Amino acid sequence: MRVLVADASPLFRDTLRDVLRDAAGIEVVAVAGSADDAIRLAQQHRPAVAVVDVHLPGDGLHAIRRLHQKAPAVRLVALCGLIDAPSETELRDLGVVEYVIKGVPNRKIVAAVRRAAED
Repeated sequence: MRVLVADASPLFRDTLRDVLRDAAGIEVVAVAGSADDAIRLAQQHRPAVAVVDVHLPGDGLHAIRRLHQKAPAVRLVALCGLIDAPSETELRDLGVVEYVIKGVPNRKIVAAVRRAAED
């Protein structure tokens, strides 16, 4: 499964890249640090799943919306600091199939990426 990682924090995105790369059957094809980079790299690399920080520089929600519009086959996983019911609804409306609260164990992030690919 081809995955794109997009996160505001260089440390978090590098760690997430390494965690996903070490998981069987997952290939991280691109890593982005901004909304524009995420959109461009998704179009260039055609990942099966994009893991996108909602607080990505340049507006993570904009990146999610554009990815859903420009590459509807890409399954979207949102990374969030905190989430409440209205935010979950908004994310689903934008095309997000899974979301992960930052700080959960790595295995939960990997599981969310796998579930997203299966949807």
